[in-house]
Amino acid sequence: MKITNYNINPYLIILLSIFGIYLFNIFVFYSNFYELIGIKGLLVNYDGGFIRRGLLGEIITSLSLNFSFKIKDLFTFFHCANYILFFYLNYILFNKFKKNFLFYFFIFSPIYFFYPLVAVTTKYAEHVIQREAYLLTIFISFIIFCTKVKNRKFVFGFGITSLLFSTLLYELTILCFPFFFTIYYIFLKRNNYLRNIFEILFATTFCLLILVFHLYFYGENDLNLMIDSLNNNFGFNYDSSDLLYSWLNQDISKQVIFLMDSFKINYVFKYIFYAHPVLLLIFINHKFINDRIYLLLFNMSIFLFAIVFAIATDWARFVHILYSLSLMTFAFYFFQSFDNIFHKIGDQIALRSKINRNLINILVFIYCIMWNLKHTFWQNHLSYGFFQIIQQNLLYFNELIF
Repeated sequence: MKITNYNINPYLIILLSIFGIYLFNIFVFYSNFYELIGIKGLLVNYDGGFIRRGLLGEIITSLSLNFSFKIKDLFTFFHCANYILFFYLNYILFNKFKKNFLFYFFIFSPIYFFYPLVAVTTKYAEHVIQREAYLLTIFISFIIFCTKVKNRKFVFGFGITSLLFSTLLYELTILCFPFFFTIYYIFLKRNNYLRNIFEILFATTFCLLILVFHLYFYGENDLNLMIDSLNNNFGFNYDSSDLLYSWLNQDISKQVIFLMDSFKINYVFKYIFYAHPVLLLIFINHKFINDRIYLLLFNMSIFLFAIVFAIATDWARFVHILYSLSLMTFAFYFFQSFDNIFHKIGDQIALRSKINRNLINILVFIYCIMWNLKHTFWQNHLSYGFFQIIQQNLLYFNELIF
């Protein structure tokens, strides 16, 4: 009798398990669609004129009105499709690396996959359906596109299109532009392409136009017209005085004032500590990479993104986005060229620390499941990590069944 040996891939099993939790949460949202607070912001559209982050709402509401789809069906379809693509591309990007405790430390850090699954300010884990999910999917799509396509013009065009589309979905993309430039630089270097002055000028001009466009039209819309359209066409009962709407037209200076009213200096030190995986990536980059242009672009990407911490209060979300972009960029640099990077660094850590590897594995496992961040900087920052995720999903299941 022939015995077949199956190679178990722990990374794939864990990834599929987390993906299943995401889909279950989206199903819960579908069942409780009109109770969700975040829906108000996600359905922002152009009925009252151009408004930042209005593209997703415009697509969903237009399809619903023109083709008689239920709005919650479209909403669910878009989020499911986005996460199917996101998790699939994560598998492609990270699966080729040889895996050890350090690999799992970075990939399953509480501020990567697990962060959106924790319900902190609402009954449901509504971070699962926030706009950054689309930003991250677009970014990793650009990375995988760069690994599959060698034609420079196609890659450049795809990158520019990605920047435009992502910015219209979520204006925070503007502060992420250098990450996209870093990916394109790695693509050029890997394929031995010379830098092109036309591409540099075009990309710079394009990004400046996007920035000016958003600043010029910042607040140039009729929120009441848009809200009336949502209420009349889809049966909502929204009001322009709601915080989720009123701040859309706020001047950036007012957002800074709002932040400073509740700001304490100890928040900075706390979030520097919470962002330790980002700091570790910076350290590893400088330790193992001698490419000065890459290091400059990578560091510039992080420092430019850090501007957002001075104008908004939901710092945990920004740490999540910053870490996700940094990790993907780091992985792409070593993709197919040095798949042993985690083992090389892990061996050095184990050798110098003289700690048993089994003990290190246990400590990493505890680290990954024991904590998570909450939404804004003034909240009690740490939640109970994966235990809280399991607990709240059991409550969702009980609510659906009974």
